[in-house]
Amino acid sequence: MSSPKKTLKSISSSHKTPQKATPSFFAKPELALRNSAEFCWRFLKSNWKGLAVIFVATAIFFWPLIIHISNYSEGGDAMFNAWTLARDQHCILRQGCPVYSNANIYFPHKDTMLYSETQLSAGALTLPLYFINKNPIFSYNVMTIVSFLLAGWFMYLLAKRLSKRNELFSIMAALVFEFAPFKMAAVSHLQNLSIFYLPLVVLLILKYMDDRRKRWLALLFVALVLQFYASWYQMVFVLITLGVFLLCALLLKVAKPKIILIIGATILLSVITTLPLAKQYVRFSKANDATFKIDDQATYSSSLADYVIPNNGTLLGKAYYKLRPGAKVNSFNPDSYSYHGMILYVVALGLLIFGFPWRNRKRLLEEREYKLLLTFVVIGITGFFISLGPLLKIKGNTTYNGLADGLKVVIPLPYIIVDKLLPQLSFIRAIGRASVLTLFALCASLTLLPVVLKNSSLSKTWRLAVSGIVCLLIVVELLPVHRFGLTGNAYNYNLNIPKVYNFIKSNNDINNIVILNGDKDYPNAPIPVARAEWVLWAGYDNKNIFNGYSGYTPPEYFSQYDDFVDFKPDDVAKMEALQIKYVLVDKQLSSSTPNLVNDVSSVLPTKVYEDQRYVLFKI
Repeated sequence: MSSPKKTLKSISSSHKTPQKATPSFFAKPELALRNSAEFCWRFLKSNWKGLAVIFVATAIFFWPLIIHISNYSEGGDAMFNAWTLARDQHCILRQGCPVYSNANIYFPHKDTMLYSETQLSAGALTLPLYFINKNPIFSYNVMTIVSFLLAGWFMYLLAKRLSKRNELFSIMAALVFEFAPFKMAAVSHLQNLSIFYLPLVVLLILKYMDDRRKRWLALLFVALVLQFYASWYQMVFVLITLGVFLLCALLLKVAKPKIILIIGATILLSVITTLPLAKQYVRFSKANDATFKIDDQATYSSSLADYVIPNNGTLLGKAYYKLRPGAKVNSFNPDSYSYHGMILYVVALGLLIFGFPWRNRKRLLEEREYKLLLTFVVIGITGFFISLGPLLKIKGNTTYNGLADGLKVVIPLPYIIVDKLLPQLSFIRAIGRASVLTLFALCASLTLLPVVLKNSSLSKTWRLAVSGIVCLLIVVELLPVHRFGLTGNAYNYNLNIPKVYNFIKSNNDINNIVILNGDKDYPNAPIPVARAEWVLWAGYDNKNIFNGYSGYTPPEYFSQYDDFVDFKPDDVAKMEALQIKYVLVDKQLSSSTPNLVNDVSSVLPTKVYEDQRYVLFKI
C-alpha cells in the first residue's frame, strides 16, 4: 500500500504503482494504444463515481434546456454568444471571413469582432457541432451545459488529489464549483463559464511539481491557451491566481525555484500565443477609447453585503427572504453574485487553526498540505479584494456621510491603484467577477477537511457527524433549489431558423443587409431579444448586416438606424453610401409602424422574397 505522501501525489489509483515509460506512438503504435486504453480504463474505474454524480446533477439541472436544446434562447447575451461561436466556426472554416477582426455585424464598420470577447477557443471546440446542427443556438446551448459539466469534473479531479481520494468531499467541492450562486449569475454569459479550466490548470501544476513529467507541462500549455482564447476576463483572473500560487510556492518552498521557473515559462509561452489577437484589441481600444472608467467598475463590483446576504436561489435564501420579505435581494452587484456561504469560510478558518503544525502536537496536515492551504487562502483573499473594485461598497453605496453635515466620504481600495497604473486592464468593467477566485479557493480548501478529520483523534462516529453536518450546510447554503429556468414567452421556444435566412444563405449574391422593424422589441421582453435575434441569424447565414448587438456600439449607429426605420425615399441614397444592398422588413415586429412594408415597397419595388413574417427588398 502506498504511503500518504505517494497518495497525495496521485490523481487516480493508476498512479499508486510505478509507471513504465509509455513507448512512442510512432515507434510501437499498437503497444502505445494498448497502454493508453489501459490507463483510460483504470482512470475511469477509479473516478466513475464522481463522474456519474456530476453528469446526473448536470443533466437534472439543465433538463428543461436539454429538451429544447436547438430552439430555445432567452435572448440578449445568450443570442449574442451564440452568434460569436457561429462566427468563429465560419472563420475557422474560411467561410466569408477574409479578416477575422471584421465580423459581419454593424456593417460597414471594421473591427466589429473586437466589440466584445471573441471566445475563439469555444468556437473551435464546438466546431464539430456545426456539422450536426447549423442553428447557432445548438452549439451555444451544448457549450453552456458542457462548461458546467467540466467545471464540476475538473474540480473533482483536483479535489481527489488534495483530499487523498476522499469521494464525498471531492464530489461536494465539484458540485459547489459547478452550481454555486456565482455560477447561477453567469448561466447566459458563456465567457464567464470558461473558468472551468482553472481547477485543471492548478491540478496540472501540482502534477508537474510531483513527478516533473513534461506531459503535464504540455497539457498545461494547451489548457492555458484554450482558457486565454475563451475570455480576456478569465485570462486575467487565471493569471492572478497562478501568480499568487507560484509566488506562495516560492516563498513557502513548496517547490524548488527551478521548477517554479519552468512552470512560469510555460505560462508565459501560453500568454505569448495570444499576442496576435491581443494586439488587435489594444489597437481597437486606443482608436475608439473603448475602455471603462472607475464609475463603471464601481457599479459592477461586489459589495460587502454580497458576501454575507444569502442568495435567494438556495434553501437558506428562500428561508431568509421569507422571514424578511422587505429585504434587498442579493446581489447589490447587478452583474454577478458573490455569496459563497458561511460554512466554507468556517471550514477554511478551522483548517488554518487546527491544521497548523504546532510543536509537540500531532500534525493534522503535513507541512506541504498546510502550505497549499495557505496558498489557497491567499488566492481567496486576493479575489475578494479585487472583486470589491476601486471603491468600497457597503449595501451598494460607495459614498457615506462624514463627520459634518453634507460631507461625503469615499473609501478607495487597492484596485484603484491597479486601475491607474495598469490601464491595459481598463477593459474589465465587471470586476466583481473576480469573486470566482474566492469561490475556487474555498472549494480547494474544503477538500483538505477529510485529511484533517482522518488524522485527528476523533472517533469514526464523530468524523462522520462532522462530515455530514458540513455537507448538509453546503447543500442548504449554496446548491440551487431550482433547475435551469426557462421563460414563459413563446418566442423564446420557437427559434428555429426562419425560412428567409435559409433563402439568404443559399443565394451568394445577397449580402450587406439592413433589417428593419418598427417595434423596439417583443412585447414585454424582460431582456433585449429583437436586436440580439438579428445578430443570432447573421451567425447562421454569415452575411453582412448593418444591424448589431454587442458590448460596444458605434456612436452613430442608433441615430442612423432610427432614421432608416422611419423610411423615406432619401434613405436609399444613405444606404447606398453605406454599401447596403438589401432591406429586410420584419412584419411581425412592426405593429407600431404598420405602413413600414408599404413605405419600403413604394420606393424599392424589387421584392426578392416574402413569407408570413419577412419581406426582402433589393436596393
